[in-house]
Amino acid sequence: MDIKILKAKEHIHKEIKNLPGDKSIAHRSLIIGCIPKGTYNIYNFPKGNDCVVTLKNMEKLGAKVIYEDEYKLKVISPGIEEFKKDVGVLNCDNSGTTVRLLLGILCAANIKAVLIGDESLSKRPMKRILEPLRLMGGVFECSEDKLPINTTKLSNLESIEYLMTVSSAQVKSALLIAALVAKKDIVVKEVLSTRDHTEIMMKYLGADIKCKENSITLEKSNLSSKDIFIPGDISSAAFIIGLCILAKESSVTLKDVLLNPSRRKFIDILKDMGADINMDIKETRNGELVGDIKVKSSNLKGIEIEAKYTPSIIDEIPLISVLAAFSEGTTIIKSVDELKVKESNRVDGIINNLKNCGIQSHYDNGDLFIKGGNSYISKDINIESQKDHRIAMAFAVLSIRNLKSTNINHWEYTNISFPNSIKFFSEFLNMVET
Repeated sequence: MDIKILKAKEHIHKEIKNLPGDKSIAHRSLIIGCIPKGTYNIYNFPKGNDCVVTLKNMEKLGAKVIYEDEYKLKVISPGIEEFKKDVGVLNCDNSGTTVRLLLGILCAANIKAVLIGDESLSKRPMKRILEPLRLMGGVFECSEDKLPINTTKLSNLESIEYLMTVSSAQVKSALLIAALVAKKDIVVKEVLSTRDHTEIMMKYLGADIKCKENSITLEKSNLSSKDIFIPGDISSAAFIIGLCILAKESSVTLKDVLLNPSRRKFIDILKDMGADINMDIKETRNGELVGDIKVKSSNLKGIEIEAKYTPSIIDEIPLISVLAAFSEGTTIIKSVDELKVKESNRVDGIINNLKNCGIQSHYDNGDLFIKGGNSYISKDINIESQKDHRIAMAFAVLSIRNLKSTNINHWEYTNISFPNSIKFFSEFLNMVET
C-alpha cells in the first residue's frame, strides 16, 4: 500500500491519548512474563505485527493468551518447566527482538525448534547473539550464523561474565533471559549503555538483579506473575513530536508515554537543537517511568551527536536526520553503522531519500552528515521506504514541509511498530491511500 500526502495541515493544537503500547516492553511482557507459572494481565498491548508475532510464538510454546478487550490480554502460563519441548517451526517474520530473545529461552530450556523469518530478518546478523550464547554452552545449527536457526541439539548452559562487543539491548536481554531460565548467575558488562527494559521487568517480577554503572549482575532467581501496564510507545511518539516541530504554529501534548531514561535521549538531543519540548513524569508503572510530553513548533539548529549516544537513539536517527535537514547548519551523527543492519540499510535509505528531496547528506567513516538550511520543498516526491517502517514514517514527517505531494511506498510496513499510524499522522497530514 502506498500513501500520497497532499498539502499539510496548519495550526494544530491537540492532546493525543492512547498511543499504542511500547513495543520493547510488549515483547518482554510476554517472553519474560511467561517464565513463571501463573496468570496475569497485560494492559495496552499493541497490535503491531512484531508484537503479535511474539504473542503467537509464546502460544506455540504453551502459553494461553486471551483478548479480554481490544488492548487487554489475560495470559495463563504453565511456567518455563512445562513449555512444550518440541515445537517445530517458530516464525519470527520481521521481528529481530522476537528471534533474539527467544534464542535465550530455547537454548536454556532445551526446547527443540527451528526459528525462521521473512526475507529481511533472514539477512540480519545473528552472530552477535549466537556467539555469547555459545560461550554459555548453547548449541545451534545454522548457516553463516543467520536464519533459519535450529535448536534441536542439547545445550548445557553455564555461568559467564561477558563483555558486550556490540551495543545491543537484544543481545544483553537474550543472555540475561538464558541465565534466568537456566538458573545460572551471569555478569554482563556494556561499553555503551543500552535500553534497560529487561532489567527493569526482571526486577519487577522478583529477580535478584543489580545494575551498577555499565555492569548488570543477575543471580539465580525465581519470578512471580504480576500484571503489566505498557505505556505509550516513545518511539512512535517521536514521529508526532517531529511533525509538531516542523508544523506551523502548532502544539501537542502526548499523554501516558514511556519516559524511561534509556529511551528519551532523543528528546534531550532535540532540545539541544532548539526544540520546545517538556516532559512531565507522573508515575512509575511496573518499574517504568510514565508521563506526558509537551511540544511546540520550533526552529532548530544543527549539532554534533556523539557516538556514546547512538545506541540510545538508534530508532530515532531517521527522524533526527529529517529534522536536521530543516535546521540551521550541519548536523553530524557519529557511529551510525548499526543502522546498516536494521530492517533495511537505513543509512542508504536516509541519504538516498534526502537526495531525492534535493537535500544534501553523506556518510563518511561511520558518521552521517546532514546539511540543513532548508525551509520548504516544492516538488512532487517519491519516497522509497525499502519496506522499512521507520524510514517510511520519518519521510512522512518530512512531507509536512513539502508544498507539493509526497508519495511513500509500502506504508503497510509501519504496522510493524505503529499500528493504526494513519490515524495519528492524519492529525497533521492529508493522507490518501493509493
